[in-house]
Amino acid sequence: MRTGVDRIRIWLVVGATLLVLVVGGFLGYAHYRSRRFLAGLPGRLGANISRQAEGYTWSQSGSDGHAIFTMHAAKLEQRNDGKVLLHDVGIVLYGRKQDRADRVYGNEFEYDQAAEIIRAIGEVHMDLEAPAPADGSTKKQRPVPVTEGEPVSDAKMIHVKTSGLVYLKKLGVAATPEDIEFSEGKMTGRAHGADYNSDTGVLVLQSNVRMNGLTTTGPMVMTASRAELHRLEQVADLTGAKVVTTQETVTAEQGVVHVRKDGSPERMEGSGKVTVTRSTGGTLTAGHADVLLNADGKAENARFSGDVTYSEDESARQERGTAADLRVLFDKAGQAEHVSMTGGVRMETREQVPASGAWNSRTLTGQAVEIALGPSGTEKKAEIRDAEATGGARLVVVDEAKKPGQKETRTEMAGDDLKAHFLAGKQVSKVLGTGHTSLHQLNGDGVDEVSSGDTTDLEFRTSDTASHGGRQAEQLASAVQQGHVVTVRKSMRKQGSAMVPVEERSTAEKAVYDADADKVTLTGGVQMTNTESTLWGNRVVVERGAGNATAEGAVRVNYAQAAKDGSEGEPVHILADRAEFKRGPVDAAAGAKKPEADTAFFYGTGRAARLWQGPSQVEAPVLEFEQGAKRLTASGPGTGMVVHTTLVSQGSTVKPAAQKSVAGKASGQGGPVRIASRKMVYTDAAREVVFSGGVLVEDAQGSMKAQQATAYLQGPEAAKAGGPPSAAGKTPGMFLGGSVDRVVATGKIDIVQPGRRGTGEQLVYTSSDGLFVLTGTPAAPPKVEDDARGTVTGAALQFHSGDDSVVVSSGGIQTGSKENAGKRVRTETRVKQ
Repeated sequence: MRTGVDRIRIWLVVGATLLVLVVGGFLGYAHYRSRRFLAGLPGRLGANISRQAEGYTWSQSGSDGHAIFTMHAAKLEQRNDGKVLLHDVGIVLYGRKQDRADRVYGNEFEYDQAAEIIRAIGEVHMDLEAPAPADGSTKKQRPVPVTEGEPVSDAKMIHVKTSGLVYLKKLGVAATPEDIEFSEGKMTGRAHGADYNSDTGVLVLQSNVRMNGLTTTGPMVMTASRAELHRLEQVADLTGAKVVTTQETVTAEQGVVHVRKDGSPERMEGSGKVTVTRSTGGTLTAGHADVLLNADGKAENARFSGDVTYSEDESARQERGTAADLRVLFDKAGQAEHVSMTGGVRMETREQVPASGAWNSRTLTGQAVEIALGPSGTEKKAEIRDAEATGGARLVVVDEAKKPGQKETRTEMAGDDLKAHFLAGKQVSKVLGTGHTSLHQLNGDGVDEVSSGDTTDLEFRTSDTASHGGRQAEQLASAVQQGHVVTVRKSMRKQGSAMVPVEERSTAEKAVYDADADKVTLTGGVQMTNTESTLWGNRVVVERGAGNATAEGAVRVNYAQAAKDGSEGEPVHILADRAEFKRGPVDAAAGAKKPEADTAFFYGTGRAARLWQGPSQVEAPVLEFEQGAKRLTASGPGTGMVVHTTLVSQGSTVKPAAQKSVAGKASGQGGPVRIASRKMVYTDAAREVVFSGGVLVEDAQGSMKAQQATAYLQGPEAAKAGGPPSAAGKTPGMFLGGSVDRVVATGKIDIVQPGRRGTGEQLVYTSSDGLFVLTGTPAAPPKVEDDARGTVTGAALQFHSGDDSVVVSSGGIQTGSKENAGKRVRTETRVKQ
């Protein structure tokens, strides 16, 4: 963009201005004044002629006594054919205020009185805008000032030389088919053939128009195939115009210059593929150009329209741009200060990194772009300060300067309105987007992330020049999105033996990206979803590189579970105050994370974290969930039983007719089982729940205390059919679900049921028949105390929930004999009073 705006100088205006001054003075102004004198010359012969030693002098004054013109001829011949010959002629036409004089002189003039034609024989010279000689002489000497003390300067004069000049009074036309040469100061020019119509005020330079010389900015050459000046309208038309300087070349098929009354250019128009080409490689083209100039000849504003394009190619930098319309406003010094581009605007800058040869680029597109410029550096050149793009605006920054094995990094921002601030005209510092904004980031590891919001605010930093081959590159430092933020993140993970894309979707009210920490912070009604889970929270921080995340405030997670038939199963739900999600280590062979090693930690502060699926649930200060392995660990600080687990017992499917509970209900009645413990570990593959650190189990039939316990769960199919438990890993969709199939408890067993209490060292419970098997040690055998019948002990005691019988499975009973071993005991060994 910088080349397309601040480096364009409208040299066509300069060339056209000089041409107008030369042409206007040569035939436009001078002949307009002189034709009146020449037309009235025959009538004045002999009337106002004074004979002098050196020849003849004619003069005429106005009513105010001031001289209008003076003509001097060294010799006058009146021929018989009616023609008058004037030899060595000099004519002075005075300004109205007597402060200037234009001089025309030639070796010989011929006047045909009958045809009313004046013809210059040989060369004709003109000095336009020159002061009049003090002595009235019209010879070819250098003129002197009218006012004493005024310096003489050839810079005020336009010198013209031609031959074959003919003036036709009847047609009001002055013309020459010969070459014309003209000069002003350090500028010289020429053309071939010219004609001037005094009635219409139109001057035409027929062909081969050329001007060259030195300007304030250096040498310049201007050419045109044809030039036409309309004196009354103060307009000059140029055909096939071309201006060449050491910096630029400007061409246009047609050029129009509007001139003020003082001869200075006021406006310039170019059409038919206007082209400005810089010697360093920059080019601007347009179908039409329109430039307005101030009184000092400097541009005030310019407009280029019709498929505007610009480009600049340097050794390690390229610029490209297109637009339907481009407008430039200039300051008083002629420096561009504001640029407006409309209609399919595209601006692209590419820079090469010498160390790697990679190209980095910045591309801005939109229906309209406004650019503010300011002077920079010792040369005070205009550079971009701020830019605003509207109408489908999009900014894309690509950095190919990557490490081995990495991909290019890409940052793409879009919105209804994008405002950018630049440093030193080259580096983007900030970008603010409003209205349906989106941010697309692709990092070197292949993580693809797209986010949208009502507003987006980006800040860029300048990278280390050493790492980019001695140049500075733009890198995203931070990004802030607000209002209905939606983020979709795609990454590659290894599943099975193949790398597959994983998509994560997030919504929030605000998202903040910190490039230094490579973290994204989401706040305000956060929801994150992938194929495996959905997370809700008030605040979530995601480490983009590592994939780790932290969630705070009303954290809720649903882990999707697939049923055995492939349909969507009951999800696992988790509530917590805070959560941490840790990605597994990198698989060196695959170059990606191991999803099977991902772990989530859930923390409860004011209340315990809670996990449930269906009727089964776990509450604890800390829940550790290994998603890949489907293993759950619940724990908490201190020594108390802080873990609370609820499982489901389907009850016995074997109901002997004789077995009746105290309340008259069938034994083995199912229901929820509540377990309190210091720690709980659930492994889904084994379908086992291990409780440790002190255990309390409660259900509708009573309670049990132990040091540790292990519950084995049935699959839903086995529970329904009343069959054996499912094999490991065959119960998809039932994480911590399914009924309790078997419980093994050890360490200081204390079981309490209505009207009964048992103690021992180990207890085995099977839900299929509601059977409890209580064992102990030789030193401390198991014991069952019944409120009604007393106490029973033995090597192993078997009993059913709600049943009043106890069976000694081996080792006899304390008060019986060997023949009673293994028999059902219905008598009391000790009757309590």
